[in-house]
Amino acid sequence: ANATGCSSIYGGNLPTTPWASNKYGRGPAWSNSLFEDNAEFGFGMRLAVDKHGEHAREILKRLHGQVGDALVTEIVEANQSDEAGIAAQRERVACLKQSLGGLVDSRATTLVTLADELVDKTVWIVGGDGWAYDIGYGGLDHVLGSGRNVNILVLDTEVYSNTGGQSSTATPRGATAKFA
Repeated sequence: ANATGCSSIYGGNLPTTPWASNKYGRGPAWSNSLFEDNAEFGFGMRLAVDKHGEHAREILKRLHGQVGDALVTEIVEANQSDEAGIAAQRERVACLKQSLGGLVDSRATTLVTLADELVDKTVWIVGGDGWAYDIGYGGLDHVLGSGRNVNILVLDTEVYSNTGGQSSTATPRGATAKFA
């Protein structure tokens, strides 16, 4: 989730978003938010990712007899705390999708669309210091206080970069902004 402002100037100033995917088609899903509401925007992404994963696990547990108890247990109890664990979960999800392909059950059809949600996702909330320390601080404080699994990246330029270097609350007192 990107706060339109400083981070847009540095990370997305071209007519396209400059983020790419790897050879497996995975990469960042980037979206811009209103400057002041970015923390809440990213929080909404986190809630959606969590809910999709929860729903996928609920369906998976109901289909345990059809896809196999062992696979269901491995997927639900998977340790995804590092890259090796995430890679192993992706392999289990691929096996699950193959198992679901042969089932004639509406729940299986739904689970195929949600299966990738069984692999942990990382949510980043990105913005400049004007957003984080000033106009968006109330929302950021709320999101951090929620305890949800989000990452925050603040690009601290000490000015409002989106306005060409206007002083912000992050600008040191008495500073001359030499942004241009």
